[in-house]
Amino acid sequence: MQFKRKVKRYLMAVVLLVLSAYVTIFIKNYVDSMNPEKTLPAISVSVGYTQPVVQRAGYTWKFGPGISPVLSPYISAEDVPLMVTDCYPNENIVINFSAPCEYIILSQTQGLANNDFRQLYTWVTPAEEGIYVYKIEANFEKGDMLYYFAVQVKNNNLMQ
Repeated sequence: MQFKRKVKRYLMAVVLLVLSAYVTIFIKNYVDSMNPEKTLPAISVSVGYTQPVVQRAGYTWKFGPGISPVLSPYISAEDVPLMVTDCYPNENIVINFSAPCEYIILSQTQGLANNDFRQLYTWVTPAEEGIYVYKIEANFEKGDMLYYFAVQVKNNNLMQ
């Protein structure tokens, strides 16, 4: 009889432990959805040896089961306050995220007021001088994100 009581207590403890774990995960996902800026994957972009200022321009993110996706409205490159970073021609563009990414699409357009983006298959700055705007579309298991950054390609010494 005493053995059955102990088994019931152990089973009850395991059930309560599993239940508390689920409740903790739900509460964490809910809190994350209330302040998504702190929980979204961070991006790191480098163009050669420089790091341009990258602006997020929208996202859709699913924080957990039972919580509806959080949507930040997507805006165009013309509506994003871009800071232009100087760089050399033919510099490699490297994009990294703090979380695993399913795929990244990098597109480019010339000039700040142009929305005619073309997808790049080699991530290198152009050989011609000028201002170029880049659009990063990243897709994750939990959602997708959109970023923009701008560079000015210069052939001469950037320190002047």
